[in-house]
Amino acid sequence: MTTSSKSTLLITLICFLGLLSSQVVRGEKMYKWVDDKGNTYFSDQVPPKHSQYRRESLSKQGVVVGVTERAKTKSEEALDRLLTALKEAQEKVIAQQMFHDKALRVTYNKLEDLQKTYDASLMELETEQKLAISNLKRLDNQLETQHRQAATFERNGEKIPQNLLVEIKATERESQQAYIKISQNIEKKNKISERFNADIARYKQLTESSDQKRQEKQKEELKAANELGVYTCNSEQQCEKAWKIAGDFITKHSTSSNSTAPEIDSSKLIMGRTPDTDNDLSLAISKVDLGDRKQKLFLDIRCRESSIGMELCASKKVQDIRIAFRNYLESSLENQ
Repeated sequence: MTTSSKSTLLITLICFLGLLSSQVVRGEKMYKWVDDKGNTYFSDQVPPKHSQYRRESLSKQGVVVGVTERAKTKSEEALDRLLTALKEAQEKVIAQQMFHDKALRVTYNKLEDLQKTYDASLMELETEQKLAISNLKRLDNQLETQHRQAATFERNGEKIPQNLLVEIKATERESQQAYIKISQNIEKKNKISERFNADIARYKQLTESSDQKRQEKQKEELKAANELGVYTCNSEQQCEKAWKIAGDFITKHSTSSNSTAPEIDSSKLIMGRTPDTDNDLSLAISKVDLGDRKQKLFLDIRCRESSIGMELCASKKVQDIRIAFRNYLESSLENQ
């Protein structure tokens, strides 16, 4: 055998051994998957047309050593994005509350300091209101004098001077502005009182003893949960029942000229249809895992993107729906 023939034989043998080795290595890993029709497949390679299915990686002994979940559909990906956005919105609310709590503790050393600030704000507003009322009385007297002057001209059969008519119009405008100013001050006072009363209550909660603080915190969390529309499940079984009841709650309170049936109804999100008119409400319930088999249900209420829709979402009607959500779930669960 010539040297050239030996070389050719050696190369052929090396190629054969390499091919045999690759087949052995390839056979060391197997995959198992099931298609949409329920057919089960076993193979060392997954065809591209089956790559979207959930599959298991098997060892030589047939033991599952890895799992590749099925590819999500576009609607599932959109649902995940929506759930993430809802969760981020809830986290933002919590972060804002924590920031406000820290500001209260840093700004005021004791409750009396907060009370003094509140009293000073009210006193300043009261002074401003007294001036506004005094100005209104002055304008009313001035307007009354001007009307008497105009009446005198008319009784004497004379034409009312143009400058007097102009002055009357000007006084009427000033009087109207004074009324508006007084109304604004009243509204401002109500807002200041509401804000400070909330801050005082919150400050007390933050600075009380540990036992009292814990009790008050539970009350505050329950109140916040009611106001935000949040329900915490203590078990998976309880949450499954609450989830079905929440779906009925959405159908009951959502309004739409097309249909009150949910637009999205999945295991993690139930969402009513988009509001068609300024008076429509769209409710949504999302489910968030807390660990330890606990879950939270969050209520979200949407209105049409218009000035009337925004007023509706800020109204007592919507707030009452939020508060009713938790009570509705609890009473329905008790009756089951």
